[in-house]
Amino acid sequence: MASTTDKLHAFDTDSHSARMLLRNGALLILPPMLITFGLWAALPAAYDPGNFWRGIPGWLGLLENTFRVLVFALPGILYFGKMEAGQATGWGLYAAGIFIYLSSYLLQIFLPASAWSLSLLGFTAPAWTTAFWLAGIGLVCARSWLPVSWHRAVYLGCAFLFLLCHVGHTVLVFSRNIH
Repeated sequence: MASTTDKLHAFDTDSHSARMLLRNGALLILPPMLITFGLWAALPAAYDPGNFWRGIPGWLGLLENTFRVLVFALPGILYFGKMEAGQATGWGLYAAGIFIYLSSYLLQIFLPASAWSLSLLGFTAPAWTTAFWLAGIGLVCARSWLPVSWHRAVYLGCAFLFLLCHVGHTVLVFSRNIH
């Protein structure tokens, strides 16, 4: 027969697992993925994958996709929860980032011929606005549930390198399609 202490320990373990699942950093990737995959087909032709990847140097595509995989996979081993230094700022960056990321898509979809959408800043906005929600994830997810040493600088560094490649790629597409 299990003692009260054993039952409490089992309850704590179960609730800990449930909390870890509900606080998994991968959940923070879902809203931007819904925006990306939900709206990608509505973007102007310059963003069509066949056009977007045409003429991009192989080394740039390899680096961009390598860092993309890291930036989207690493949150799966991270979690958020207790308020730690930087997390409040991270939540603010994440929320604002999701809003401006969505806005960058909507401006391209509904105002594709506007001065904003045809400018370098506007055309590349779906790429560079990811910096805000990626930084938010990096600040919010301060710990790994794996038994490894973790520092948020690892995620933020991968995000920075992804952004360099992704924005650079988008600038090349802008240069080829807009001017």
